[in-house]
Amino acid sequence: MNKNIYRSVKFLYSNFESLPEEKKKKIIDVCLEEFAENGYDKASTNSIIKKAGISKGILFHYFGSKKNLFLYIVDHVVKIMVDTFYREMTKEQPSDLFDRIIHHSLIKLKMAYDNPFMYKITIIAFKETPEEVKEEIQERYSKLMSESLPIALKDIDTSKFSKDIEPQKALELLVLSLEALGNKYMEMIKHRKDKGLTEFPKIIEEYKDYLNILKYGMYDGNLKGEE
Repeated sequence: MNKNIYRSVKFLYSNFESLPEEKKKKIIDVCLEEFAENGYDKASTNSIIKKAGISKGILFHYFGSKKNLFLYIVDHVVKIMVDTFYREMTKEQPSDLFDRIIHHSLIKLKMAYDNPFMYKITIIAFKETPEEVKEEIQERYSKLMSESLPIALKDIDTSKFSKDIEPQKALELLVLSLEALGNKYMEMIKHRKDKGLTEFPKIIEEYKDYLNILKYGMYDGNLKGEE
């Protein structure tokens, strides 16, 4: 994004940020529901202003455009979800690679159930990215991945890997495999109104089966019986 454009958008957001918390929360909640339920293209700013009790002029005074409004909501959601994830993640962080992946998946599952609108926003933004915001969302996704992966894989116990397997290559293979699995599940749920929330328990169980295949292909044979 052009730096001058970025600065002007941040200035617009600062007008909104200066609002009383109660009024700001009401507008955010209305926007969350509208985008989550209707997606980016079908979301209506007319519906937003009606439910929030503000004029269209005020809404665009705060955000400038529907695109800026959506990106603000995405940033708001990502901050809350990431902060919640890191807080829960560090409470009980398994050192075993595969136990940790399951641990993280269950945290994300609980977060999705607790915050269905926020979950839907992340799917719309990062998995069903609207063409109009593709560049901005890609920047955010790249930054999120570069910051979160090292934290998620910190202090992993690599002692269980077979001696002829390089841990770094195993981690790279695992990341690629999980990405492919994620794409498979996204394809399966992308047309569902609930974005797959009701399918999560089934998906997690299947996810574990795939992880076990990878796990027993990577770990030392003498340790498999201990799992």
